Amino acid sequence: DARKTRLSNIVQETGAKTIHYLYDFGDSWDHVIKLEKWFDNTTTEGLPFLLEAAGRCPPEDVGGAPGYAEYLDAIGDPTHPEHEHMRLWGPERFDPNVVDRKALEAAVNALSDAWKPRRRATRTR
Repeated sequence: DARKTRLSNIVQETGAKTIHYLYDFGDSWDHVIKLEKWFDNTTTEGLPFLLEAAGRCPPEDVGGAPGYAEYLDAIGDPTHPEHEHMRLWGPERFDPNVVDRKALEAAVNALSDAWKPRRRATRTR
């Protein structure tokens, strides 16, 4: 079950330094996760945390890489035939170079909180 698989386990068990991850089978977003450095950090207990971010995620269901390229062309060119439609369809004032670090940190922190080991209640006899 992929939902229960930790990237750290994949790296340790296979020795892989690069992992390919396919997100959204319909749009075929292929992500490459490259392990650049492994370090122990006891403050996070092996949970995810955000180190760095670059660029903004494309809107959902934009049509994969080709659809995203077309979307960027359309919103960036007022004379493009799909300009108005794409501008209204996507997020307001979409800039692919702007990173919303607070939103990303909140999402990663929510994952960390959800995945944090919980103490199990012990039964008394």
